[in-house]
Amino acid sequence: MTYTPELGQAIFGQPYKEYAVPDIWEAALAFLSHELDRVMWNIHQKQYVGPFGNSGDAFRCGVFEVEAYSWDDEYDQPWNFKWRDVEISWYKYLGRGMSANQELTPERAADMLTECLLACKKYEDSNDTRRPCPP
Repeated sequence: MTYTPELGQAIFGQPYKEYAVPDIWEAALAFLSHELDRVMWNIHQKQYVGPFGNSGDAFRCGVFEVEAYSWDDEYDQPWNFKWRDVEISWYKYLGRGMSANQELTPERAADMLTECLLACKKYEDSNDTRRPCPP
């Protein structure tokens, strides 16, 4: 399904992609956002305002990358979320004006969520100061 941006996004927003993002992908990314918030709370013991919102923050690990919507007119932001060859952009915050560089299936959403949740767990474990480092 092709994507048609809202007027504000078309005029003022970052570049958008060709395909609309299915609801299942939006739900999977919202769950990933919640999990990343939980992981960051466990590591830092303070509220985390993550990159899925309009925070200016970014998170990168070996499996996925996410960066908040950029308000910098000088920066052509290529995407807000990247996993494998999937790039997803949104307008200001997750769930608004979402577009992708390819058609997205429910099966790929399941793969993405599984891999990204495992990456969050690995990140949490590697940054857990309560556990001694292995010898």
